[in-house]
Amino acid sequence: MKRNKTILIAILVALLAVYLVLRLKGPEERLRPVYDLDSLSIESIEVFDQANTLKFTKNKGVWYLTEPVKWPADTLRINALFRNVFTAKYSRTPMGEGLQALKRFELQDSTALHIVVGGKGKKIHTMFSNMGNPYDYFRYHGSNEVYQIKTKVYNIFGTDLPNWRSPHVVNYFEDELLVVEVASKNNNYKLTRKGYDWHYQNARESFQIPANNLAIMKVVSILANLDTYIFIDDGEQKMLERFKNPDWTVKLTLSNNRKQELKFAKFNDQQFVLMVDNDPSVLFIVANDSVFRFTRNADTFKLKGYGL
Repeated sequence: MKRNKTILIAILVALLAVYLVLRLKGPEERLRPVYDLDSLSIESIEVFDQANTLKFTKNKGVWYLTEPVKWPADTLRINALFRNVFTAKYSRTPMGEGLQALKRFELQDSTALHIVVGGKGKKIHTMFSNMGNPYDYFRYHGSNEVYQIKTKVYNIFGTDLPNWRSPHVVNYFEDELLVVEVASKNNNYKLTRKGYDWHYQNARESFQIPANNLAIMKVVSILANLDTYIFIDDGEQKMLERFKNPDWTVKLTLSNNRKQELKFAKFNDQQFVLMVDNDPSVLFIVANDSVFRFTRNADTFKLKGYGL
């Protein structure tokens, strides 16, 4: 009995050894980068489908939309594109090939999402689709071989313009703000900064604002982070008419002799429309709270502590 048991153990050990040897000597699946470019060398990106075309270029390390509008690109989305797509790899074994494969995997020119990457004097044109699977399928333009990429591209990096524009409209550090002038039909005042102190002045009174006053904190905060994802390009004349007599105008005097003017007009019960520097080519929809911070009366700037 012991002899049989010893023989069985020896056979198992031998089989395990053979398995390990075959596994080590067997061919390994090698992964290839989708984009044979150093990510730092990428200088242009084009994303398009049948509905829209977006173009991006890099200037001094910063990405900008150039078509269909000129605007800083959303940093978070660009970073995600580089992290999840431009550094991705794929198996060189095709999932299918030929015209039938392109139709089956929805990778025809008219149905796919196209991403063209340029850098170092060359361009790489890729096309993506998703059929409800955890990962996408892709091919190179001009090829009918279909591969799988272990990430999502089609449903995340589409051509919806608001998703690619930087939401930042006004962003200044406090030490960049020198004067904030606020004007409306019923309330005009000026805020002036000297060092860490803010001073309030209107037609009737003038005083230094307490250091921990919440009203001035809210003004400084919104000017550091006035964001929106709702843009109106080439606004209709009816909407532009509102800015002949805006509800609120905020004029900023900034460091290095820079100036900026913000005009707010009522859009609906929850939102205002904003025009920057009298530029009608792009308007911004912002929440009421963003404007409400400028509508405080003088007494709220006198309060000490954080209560209003």
